[in-house]
Amino acid sequence: MPLLKTTKDSIDIGIVVKDLSVAEKFYGDVLGFPVVREVDISADVARQSGCASGPFRFKAFQAGEVQLKIVQAESDPPAGTGKVDAATGVRYLTFSVESVEEAYDAVKAAGAAMQGEISEVVPGRFIFFFSDPDGNLLECVGPK
Repeated sequence: MPLLKTTKDSIDIGIVVKDLSVAEKFYGDVLGFPVVREVDISADVARQSGCASGPFRFKAFQAGEVQLKIVQAESDPPAGTGKVDAATGVRYLTFSVESVEEAYDAVKAAGAAMQGEISEVVPGRFIFFFSDPDGNLLECVGPK
């Protein structure tokens, strides 16, 4: 029996950004994920729960079964971005798509920072990487 008795089949992912309005345009307008909630966390709640030393705000975007919580803190945290081999911890998010080629063309046309070209990782399975305005690494995977 699992230690955590979860209530849904997916997890939510928090991504800290410098400017929530810029991130909202990227995740909402460019990637097309709808905002499903907005939450302001007070400094007291942030400190009591142990998640931050000060207040912050987030917007949750629905990406399939997953919610991406895009967070802007009142403090100005340094960027923690980089390639997969740059540091330990969460390095990128993966979106499973119907067509990697279509996703690549759409993301590139929208002005996202492309990190490379479409690559076949195993027969019939393709990937590419791009980043959000804060440099957070994102991957699309699927058939060509």
